[in-house]
Amino acid sequence: MDDNGVIICYGALCDSEAMVTDKTKLSDLSRAESNDSFTRIHLESKDGVFTLHSNTSSAEFAILNTRSSSILNALKDTPMIRFEAIVQSNVFTKRQKRDKPGPQKFVVSINILGAKSAAHTVGRQLSTLSAFLQHPESLQPSISYCNPQFLIFPNKRMNMTELVGFGNDSDTSIKNEVSEEIGNVFESLANVPVEKTLVSLEGLTTALKKHQEDGLTFILQREDKEFAKRLSAKLGRVIGAQIEQTHSIRLGGLIADVMGLGKTLTMLSAILHSAPDADIFSNFHKMLENESVERLRTKASLVIVSSAAILESWESEIRAHFALGALIFIHFHGSGRPREPEVLRSVDLVLTTYATLAADHADQGILHQMEWYRVVLDEAHWIRNSSSKLYQATASLHSKRRWCLTGTPIQNKLEDLMSLAGFLQLPMVSTKVGFRTSILGPLSGGGPDFAKPLRTYLEAYCLRRSERCLNLPASRQQCVSLRLSPEEQRLYDALVSDTKRQIDTMVSNGDKVKCNTLFTAMVKMRMLCNRGTFYTVEDSIASPGKLQPEIRCGRCSAMDEDNLMLLDSCAFCPDCGRPLQKPSPLSQSTESQRNIRSYNRDVVVAKLSLFQPGGFSMKLSVVVQNVLRAGLEAKSIIFSYWTSTLDILAQLLEQGGVPYRQVDGRVSYADRSTRLKDFKEDPQVLVLLMSIETGAVGLNLTVANQVHIVEPQWNPSVEEQAVARALRMGQTREVTIIRYVMEKTVEQNIVNLQQKKKKLAKFTFDTGAADSVSGTLEDLKFVLDMGSK
Repeated sequence: MDDNGVIICYGALCDSEAMVTDKTKLSDLSRAESNDSFTRIHLESKDGVFTLHSNTSSAEFAILNTRSSSILNALKDTPMIRFEAIVQSNVFTKRQKRDKPGPQKFVVSINILGAKSAAHTVGRQLSTLSAFLQHPESLQPSISYCNPQFLIFPNKRMNMTELVGFGNDSDTSIKNEVSEEIGNVFESLANVPVEKTLVSLEGLTTALKKHQEDGLTFILQREDKEFAKRLSAKLGRVIGAQIEQTHSIRLGGLIADVMGLGKTLTMLSAILHSAPDADIFSNFHKMLENESVERLRTKASLVIVSSAAILESWESEIRAHFALGALIFIHFHGSGRPREPEVLRSVDLVLTTYATLAADHADQGILHQMEWYRVVLDEAHWIRNSSSKLYQATASLHSKRRWCLTGTPIQNKLEDLMSLAGFLQLPMVSTKVGFRTSILGPLSGGGPDFAKPLRTYLEAYCLRRSERCLNLPASRQQCVSLRLSPEEQRLYDALVSDTKRQIDTMVSNGDKVKCNTLFTAMVKMRMLCNRGTFYTVEDSIASPGKLQPEIRCGRCSAMDEDNLMLLDSCAFCPDCGRPLQKPSPLSQSTESQRNIRSYNRDVVVAKLSLFQPGGFSMKLSVVVQNVLRAGLEAKSIIFSYWTSTLDILAQLLEQGGVPYRQVDGRVSYADRSTRLKDFKEDPQVLVLLMSIETGAVGLNLTVANQVHIVEPQWNPSVEEQAVARALRMGQTREVTIIRYVMEKTVEQNIVNLQQKKKKLAKFTFDTGAADSVSGTLEDLKFVLDMGSK
């Protein structure tokens, strides 16, 4: 039989949604055999919308969402095309039990099948609709799978049918059920019962938003001993533990609001509110009978942040929202930090960094000699590794009031939350072992009410609100899919072929394919997608096989002590995925290394500004066109991972007569502030070019109403942080977020990888460091299309 008669599966549209229209018909579907993980459902087109029909009665029971229906409508006239919806079988039984009122939605995956000869035509049609096929979750054994949008190395053959069900295993339904329940718990943590009205705060010059007032109430309640005892008793009844009778009861909790809600101002308001009590704590107390040595008490709250830049952000919030002298603070950072404990007793607030804290702890310095009124961890997810120096330094601080601030309390495994609980030391589960046994144990064990202990714990001690409470103007998301120009494609194909030769050589020599090799190849392809035929002097003189300095991101290339400490326990950079190699103890001295790296960085900075004449970038040309099309009333932030991309954009904007400012790691702090001020206050400055690593955290840029993400990021949260610079409290205009992706390149594969990961259980149990390394290697293989399974 020729290709015209062979039916294959082109792939699946994942994460589509269907809404139930007739609940009575679900009983037919809930009878699926228990050993069938997925149910295939018939789809029909009706008045431009696709409907789902029972396999036994053929009756309609649900409709497909508009976006998915429009994609299928664009393909339905293709000869021999057909579609089937794939749904996890437990969805229907679960919903029958819950019996929730109102419309019910569920996730479906849509397999697209048709003639093998039409595969590339279908692939092109889908690309024009910004629709990208992924591996099918389930497929009939008699059908082959061949994805026309999947990048395959030249002259390479692969059996894509082996990728069906990629990431699924026998425990998938259990993992997804646990993950879904945890997600539901976090979504329910927005309400704060108010028992009494807050008094006005003298010294606070800004009126708090309603959600910030609720946050302040939440903090004050959890620092009230009687209120905390009631919470502890409730949790004790659920987990079957006895109430701890101790004088040293811990108070506090977790503020897990998403980015942009003003967690900093909320905590500063709490520090101001508790100032009278803090003064009594410091100056009017007596030693307990079992205390042999009294630690030096201070009224100060110790706030620990991730970097010196964030220290400045906290200081900026104090100056912007509080009267002069209302909150007395000092920086405990750098060579000029105080050396005498008494200095820390005369202020309301001490600001330091994790790196400084860890160094002070190692030297038995003054921070651990104090008993603080309150300790606050900003971006507390950095202590998620309980074996790290950061965790040890924070957990050994002395304070009865402990708080964690983070928008990502669970990054990828539930043990992250256990580490935060270990620092908080709250009643009933004041140790990591107790938390694992009483809270996480039931989750892994399953059974009825398996999530009740976790839900009770989080309801007692965690507050989480989404951006919905801000009532921000609507935002629009756009994905601009582009193709490389013929000359760009020639360069890209040559790079792919060169990478394939390198990998083949390693395999033939019996060497393992290393993460660093794959990472470097991936980044070079990503850079070419941006820079096109533009190139720098650095490219022409770089030694073959050397890791170009710009391949490193802003976090893992920085030499400051804060970033070095944050990355100390990481095998891979959390922002860019680069393998991190630990320095050998026999290598040059730290100071010598820093001098060499500083020199190299200066050389690179000089080279990056020297472009050879000519050049063309399809992507960057479209970015500038979109800026021009937005008009004089729009203000745009253009984020990119690479300074060379920003330099080319600067050149193109100058040619187009568009006023701009540029901020990246090469700009001094003083100059950075001036440029940001120009963008915010000068109506003539329409564009801010910004390194995504420099501008993703700690900035308020609500003057912008367009955000351009030039390339998909390895870590999607970096994109979210960048978007939050404009889409945050104080924004009054609709914000348009535009993302640019080059088709049939590693960029598209990165997007596919992130979409694939969204299908997996979001929250999992710890799988160990070895699996983490293996997982990153598999991710790199997937992006480079090396047959990762």
